[in-house]
Amino acid sequence: MNALIPQQDLAMRAPLGPLDQWVAIWDAGQARMPAPRFSNNDPQLALSLLLEFCMPQVLGKTPLRLWQGAADARQAIALYAQRDGALRLVHDAVDISTDPGFARPGEIIGLRYLCCARGRGDILELINHGRGHRMRRRLGVAHAARLQEALPRHGGFLGVCHVAAIADFHVTSTELPALGAGALVQTTEGPIAVEALRPDMALVLTDGQIMALRWIARRPRLCLGRLAPIRLRAPYFGLMQDIITTPETRVMRAGAAVEYLFGHERVLIRAGDMTSSPGALRDRRMAVRDMFHLMLDDHACVAIDRCGVETALLSDVVAAEDSGGQRNLSQTDRTPCFPVLDRAAAQALIAASARAGGR
Repeated sequence: MNALIPQQDLAMRAPLGPLDQWVAIWDAGQARMPAPRFSNNDPQLALSLLLEFCMPQVLGKTPLRLWQGAADARQAIALYAQRDGALRLVHDAVDISTDPGFARPGEIIGLRYLCCARGRGDILELINHGRGHRMRRRLGVAHAARLQEALPRHGGFLGVCHVAAIADFHVTSTELPALGAGALVQTTEGPIAVEALRPDMALVLTDGQIMALRWIARRPRLCLGRLAPIRLRAPYFGLMQDIITTPETRVMRAGAAVEYLFGHERVLIRAGDMTSSPGALRDRRMAVRDMFHLMLDDHACVAIDRCGVETALLSDVVAAEDSGGQRNLSQTDRTPCFPVLDRAAAQALIAASARAGGR
């Protein structure tokens, strides 16, 4: 397993302040960080552009420009919406489009665009948050990117893209379960804050079994728009204090309603699918948070108070590295420890629990 995981992640990465290396962050047109460094023309070793926008209605034949960098038009990063529902990104020699119908008017779309100095780690990822459509492509930008190529040409683009962020490091995929600082994970030594965990510590699972922590990574996450984490509130879910998770993190649910509706003793439900319940809400108070990813030898749920929270599947970790190496994984490395509810099933469980007055 270790051969598939970057060696720098086998132990905790060096601590970073939550806003270190972020160049600029905007939310609904308002800066959430100090003014960006427009005067910096030095090539970047790494550059990440993250955007979120509501797909507009394109009425004419001319593509609608959603974003354009401040550099010369031949080198600026530009994103276009086309009448057929395709999205097109142009950057120097890179010119790539999604399939037609990728985005419909009114749908929320996320973009993650990474550039590196050598062109070997360039990634374009577009996500349709409403229908779950995703396009991820490796690219090859011919030159080392500069900040002006990503920073907006004028403020109007900040009205189109309600979330925009630029970082001078590679922002990895967000599709991983994770916990925010302060979550007390049960170990054989007692509850320990997730940020203090180290590889090989013995963690207690929800069924009382003991399993060693094999991998932990601390990674910064943009926490605005659809990327905002979920606050799970005490005393719901068996928690004694609130915890922060990514929307992708799945929480174990059990009880009479689970058995009646789904015929299983335990199921997993995405935190992002529980926001219609009083116990879960999106938390956008901080623009950036450090989140902590945990992985065991086998996929399982660790105990936080009386709440079971899943660890990462190996397939999730490999996918988040943009390595494309999932073909070599076994079915065990891809299969969650309990059945996973889709959004409709999650809503049915929330409604049943509310009628029963359960938490």
